[in-house]
Amino acid sequence: MRRGGLPGADARLVGTGDIGIIRLSTKIDHEGAQRFSVAHELGHRQLAHRSSAVPTCAPGALHVERGAEAEANAFATELLMPTRFLRRQCEVSPVSLDDARAIADTYRVSLVAAALRFVELTSERCAVVFSRAGRIVWAARSDTFTPFIERGRRLCAAGVAFDWFRDGRPSGGPQPVPADAWFEHDADPNVDIVEDAIPVPATSGVLSLLWIPERSARRLRLDRE
Repeated sequence: MRRGGLPGADARLVGTGDIGIIRLSTKIDHEGAQRFSVAHELGHRQLAHRSSAVPTCAPGALHVERGAEAEANAFATELLMPTRFLRRQCEVSPVSLDDARAIADTYRVSLVAAALRFVELTSERCAVVFSRAGRIVWAARSDTFTPFIERGRRLCAAGVAFDWFRDGRPSGGPQPVPADAWFEHDADPNVDIVEDAIPVPATSGVLSLLWIPERSARRLRLDRE
């Protein structure tokens, strides 16, 4: 592995045959992001992705849903945060970003990667949402989290993430927010869900972890799905 300038990318794998070199951008300061970027590139190599089919890995591309990048992300995720070690740690209630922080600290990954893994493995109704410039960029949901979260939608002023963009105000941990602050459908303004949010300075965004407690799920009639 070599460190160096890599405009517009976090890392890139270059090589032929059995020899390859991973070039890692000097702009990546966080150890967790460095480790994931290297593991991601190893995934491309291990999965025998053709170089013509593998774009230079762009910054912040942790959440992609298909193609070679998604496959390399899945490889890196399992390598760094193995399911067999982590699944039990994800069975917690109530839910907050502290659970993702614990994973990030234990497995030396970024908070974003840890939050995505938590949502992937937990049986709780959770979603992790990344927002930038006051709009939803992407969302990842647990298998039990059924409400739809629309990409590109403007953040609702009733949500915690909105406060971060407006005035940088800390949330003070998980906060109750109206369900319709995040869901256009299956939403009742009189029912609260829980949001925990934190800024991600490296990407000029905010990461939110949404949790639907069982009592709220019953009032939203999600327990019937």
